[in-house]
Parts: sequence; structure tokens; C-alpha cells
Amino acid sequence: MNNRILLIAGTRPNFIKLAPLYHTLTKKKYDIKICHTGQHYDKNMSGSFWETLRLPNPDFSLNVRGSNVPEIIGKTTVAIGNLLNNHRFDFVIVFGDVNATAAGSIAAVQTHIPVMHVEAGLRSYDRLMPEEINRMITDHITDYLMVSEKSGIENLKKEGICDDKVFFVGNIMIESLLMTKEKWGNIEHNDVISNFIRDKYAIATFHRPENVDTVEDLNKIIAILREVSKRIRIVLPLHPRTYKNLQKFNLLEEINSENILITQPLDYFRFINLVSNSKVVLTDSGGIQEETSYLNIPCVTFRKNTERPITIELGTNILMSVDEKNTLDKVLKHVLDINEKKYEVIPLWDNQVSERIEKVIFEKIST
Repeated sequence: MNNRILLIAGTRPNFIKLAPLYHTLTKKKYDIKICHTGQHYDKNMSGSFWETLRLPNPDFSLNVRGSNVPEIIGKTTVAIGNLLNNHRFDFVIVFGDVNATAAGSIAAVQTHIPVMHVEAGLRSYDRLMPEEINRMITDHITDYLMVSEKSGIENLKKEGICDDKVFFVGNIMIESLLMTKEKWGNIEHNDVISNFIRDKYAIATFHRPENVDTVEDLNKIIAILREVSKRIRIVLPLHPRTYKNLQKFNLLEEINSENILITQPLDYFRFINLVSNSKVVLTDSGGIQEETSYLNIPCVTFRKNTERPITIELGTNILMSVDEKNTLDKVLKHVLDINEKKYEVIPLWDNQVSERIEKVIFEKIST
């Protein structure tokens, strides 16, 4: 088989989702090329990152930069469009909900190449989130929609997407999690916490604008962390946006505590190593809700909504407001509830997701 497929990604989570599909398609003798749009320059995406995922260096690196979302999407669309016009591809695949996702789908559709969206149908119904706009754009123009949880099927049906475009294949992030498990290492060898952690700890990650872009919101996050740290030590890898704003508002000292270990952003594998051995995760992230649910780790998501409701229905996640009182009591109760709850398997969150996607690709390319 010599069908030529372009996999487009722009951020670290994209490549983590891309890896299992790359290996499955390569094994099935497709001609696979990888495009890195450069949406995020991440120093943790070094040679070891590609090596652990067993990925080659990208075939095309666009290195797109911009100061705002419309500019980045515009430049990325043009760059991918030029790539597609200069090279023959039979199929394009985009992942997740980042700017590269929307740009890749626009460029592929405009050059009349079939395009597939992996992780389609997720909705927070919060249009203040750039990711929500990217999801909606991508899902309404792509040809084939690979859904990770059943809410995605329902969302796409409500939006009038034809059923024959939608395929429930499962969560490819979980397949990647399983694929790289042996690379996480043992907690004893994780230098981030070796001199800090005794027997239990929490992980905290915050980066969303609604939580870290104003002094008022940052102070709420700091208050939550300080309260929780009275009972359990916290490892806090600081997102660049959060660190910048803590500096801007002179709040770094406010978050300083002997029970809060502030670190640089961690590479994916060290981070998952920490999460898998933690007692609870405090976050405003999206993907961590999925990973903690699979790992059966209690997760408290400080957001008004989630595009991944299955993590609340069957997983280990709860939503909490930054304005709620008695945060510590509620966090501890959630940990206790999850520890006592019988673990439920989320449908199709396994190591066969890329195989299901390949079957759809084979069927569609063959017709």
C-alpha cells in the first residue's frame, strides 16, 4: 500500500496522541509523513521526547510564530496550504483542539484532500475558550470524525453532523499512555520529588486565562493551594503563562511555602510518573482529566465546565469553583470517595484505538 498520509500536529499533547496512530499506520505500510507546525516551542520536546514516543523527527517543520490566535491560525493555514500544494497526499489527519488542528483542517479542505479529526465532538460550550472554537471549526469542515467518548456522538448529532461521518473509536491519549508506561520510570528515581515527598503528595497545574490572568483570580488559586498544602504536600510545575503572571503581580512570594514544591514545566513522562503516584491532582487542564480517570487518581478540576464529561460520569474527576468555601474538606472528601468507589472501565479507552482508526482510513481510502 502506498497511500500517502500527512499527520499534522503543533503541540506536545498533539504528538502524544499522534504516536500510536503513526506506529499502526506505518506497520500497515502506509507512507506516513509528519508535519510540526511549531505552534508551541517546547524545550521538553527534545530528542528524548521523540525517542520515547519512538517517532522520527518531523518531516516538515513550519516554525510558525504569532502574537495572537487569529494570526497564528492564519499563518499556519497558509504554510500548510503551501505544503499540500507542493507535495502529494491522499489523506490528512489532525488531532485535538489546538490552533494547528483548525489550520490543518482548513488547509486540507481548501486543497480538496480528505481530512480526519482525531478526538472529535468534545464540547465545553464555552466560546471564551479558543480551543472550543477550534473544535467547532474542525468538526464542521472535516470529512471523518473520530470520537473518544459518547458525549462526542451526542454533541455532533445536535449540531447536525451526518452520522456516516462519525466513528466512535475511543481515546487515543490512553493508548499512548499505555504505550509509554514502561518509560515513566520508578518514583524513587524521580529527582523532582526525591528530597520533598515522604509518603503522599498532590500535583497541581494551572494555566487557563480565567484562572491566572488577573491578580484576583491568581490570589484565589494561591489560597486554594495554601489551604490544601496544610494537609498534603503539593508539587506545582509552573506553566510559563502562570509564572509570568505571578511575576507580573508580585505574587511569587505569596505562593512560597515549605509544603509547596515549585518546579519548571516537566516533560510528559516525568509528569505522568508523578501523577500515577500522587494522591490527588488539582488542575484546570483538559487531558489530565482523562489520564487521572484511567489511572484511578482523584482529580479536582477548577473550571466551570468540562468538554470531557465522561471523566465525571465514570471517571475520577469533579468540577469545583475557585470561589467555593471549605476547599480542603471537599478535596479530601473526593479523595476518600474515589478510594472507596469501584473502578469503572470507560468504553474503548484501551490500546486498540489506533487500530480502529486505521480500519476507517482503509475503508475510506479504498472507496
